[in-house]
Amino acid sequence: MIGSTRPDVSSSGNVDVVRDIGGRRHSSNINVVTTPVRHNGSSGCAASVDVPSIGHVDSGQSLKECFGSIVKIYCDSTDPNYAQPWQMRRQLKSIGSGFVVHGRMIITNAHCVSWQNRCLLRKYGSTVKYPARVLTIGHECDLAILKVDSDSFWEGVKALDLGDVPNLHDAVTVVGYPTGGDNLCTTSGIVSRVDVTTYTHSNYRLLCAQIDAAINAGNSGGPVMKDGKVIGVAFQAYDEAQNIGYIIPTFIIRQFLLHVTRHGRYTGFVTIGVTYQPIENPALRSYLGLDSIESSDLPEGVTPSGIMVCDADKLTKSGDLLQHLDVIMAVNGYDVADDGTVHFRDVERVHLSYALTTMFGGDPCEVVILRDGRVRTLTVRMQKPNYLVTEHQWEVLPRYYIFGGLVFVPLTVDYLKDEFGKKYYERAPSSLLQLLNDVFASEYGQEVVVLSQILASDITVGYEFKNVRLLSVNGQDVKNLRHLEELICSIPEDEPFIRFHIERGSMIVLDRKRALAMHDEILYQHAIPSHKSREL
Repeated sequence: MIGSTRPDVSSSGNVDVVRDIGGRRHSSNINVVTTPVRHNGSSGCAASVDVPSIGHVDSGQSLKECFGSIVKIYCDSTDPNYAQPWQMRRQLKSIGSGFVVHGRMIITNAHCVSWQNRCLLRKYGSTVKYPARVLTIGHECDLAILKVDSDSFWEGVKALDLGDVPNLHDAVTVVGYPTGGDNLCTTSGIVSRVDVTTYTHSNYRLLCAQIDAAINAGNSGGPVMKDGKVIGVAFQAYDEAQNIGYIIPTFIIRQFLLHVTRHGRYTGFVTIGVTYQPIENPALRSYLGLDSIESSDLPEGVTPSGIMVCDADKLTKSGDLLQHLDVIMAVNGYDVADDGTVHFRDVERVHLSYALTTMFGGDPCEVVILRDGRVRTLTVRMQKPNYLVTEHQWEVLPRYYIFGGLVFVPLTVDYLKDEFGKKYYERAPSSLLQLLNDVFASEYGQEVVVLSQILASDITVGYEFKNVRLLSVNGQDVKNLRHLEELICSIPEDEPFIRFHIERGSMIVLDRKRALAMHDEILYQHAIPSHKSREL
């Protein structure tokens, strides 16, 4: 889709699946850098941002003048276990960094405060730890805003100003509290690349800068400085090479803050909602009619190039407008090249998701397309697409339903990671991985229900299935987890058996009366507090 991409789990490597402005393309060697690195999660909600102003650090001052605006973050967090959805994990402690901006707000990384139970901040040179709360959190862009209610915390604290997106070979300084000591630490380097890159915390593609300064565990959320201004936020590093770190540039930070200014909270990045294929092959270009376009038929600034629509989210308004084999030639005023890139600055080019970064849900987006040999201009309303398989369950506890010892869960990437590890795309069953490439749901509320495991009991003897898709119950197709519960509860009392049809033609049959009679015993035996999650 025009946004983020999924990991390539099929042979169709030419189809670029683009999600909400970011990448579903897995980057297993790039890690976020809190201490310790924890599973993705979320916490926090919106609040008002109408607060007293504070002074700011003069950009002409030395780097040392900025130190008082940089804080050390102590976080205690507990995230859920999606493979055992009735359980939470052991509480973990982590260290991160943050910095003060205008409006008495502290910026840090989302992964530093995900699923936080308690968050404490310590100022530079101080021994006092102040309680902080999460104002809002943006997981796609890996940013969060913290607030401290204590007035004493703000005494003598000045806000840092945001600078511009750095240029190649700019000298920068990373400031934060990395592992190896307790005090503030600085490292210097240069900007080696500016590109649209996958953010590991969310697998979304957004603008990112690569630097050769060391970014270590604990640096996450700390500012990257140039000439007394913040030009980025340290957030991840490359494991298999030395001195390759990544920072979130101010272009993304400002967009995140704009969400808060407009809506009082982060509302999320949006997308057009299509999957696409680059059109670099000459025969494909000719077949689609790109070589036959007259220059007089093209809007100003649009060239005869673009990407081919493979699929569209039919549950969105854009899905009604965009069709298979449409060629998207321009998006939001950006001319799209055959390789799916747009102009960035000077002669630099980046992934076309950059063209949509500044848009909000409901915003009109002008899309120039080629269809049946004619150039047309469509207006598409931006919104979040409807995925068949959910990427992450931020701010939502995992859901499950148990009947007769059969444990059912919705298929999500969070579940795959907890069940099969970070390299789930190599270890999970191909039948489940293939569903990631289906991308869009065909009806509202549709989700894939998976038989996660079978709890041992007398009524499940001989059944060894796990991690298989549930298709139907007593001949009725299962639409989602709630629908599964409704189907089971609506089975007549005179029906002796319940048939669960799973993939590859297999079937599980339970004696209905025995399953109901042993319900409490099975849950007690496995120390499970309830047969279903609270949302059901």
